[in-house]
Amino acid sequence: MLYIVGKAPSEESVSLLPTDSISKNYVSIVLIQDGVRHQKLPFPYVFTLSDDVVSRKLSSPFPSVSYQDLLRMIFEAETVEVL
Repeated sequence: MLYIVGKAPSEESVSLLPTDSISKNYVSIVLIQDGVRHQKLPFPYVFTLSDDVVSRKLSSPFPSVSYQDLLRMIFEAETVEVL
């Protein structure tokens, strides 16, 4: 499952993400737009969209992906949720 998170860090922006430890291992998260402001998320596979990090002049603890990588991830995922 792929989650695309575009909201700035808040309780609401992470409340729809899975909370059980088993599901967390099967989830990838890509932070876009203001979502790149997240600094901590308890998931092993979290990425930021590189253009959004650069345009906001931020640094991120998560690896960055390009638009091309994001499209590949979307097409390869069984399910995509946009939050």
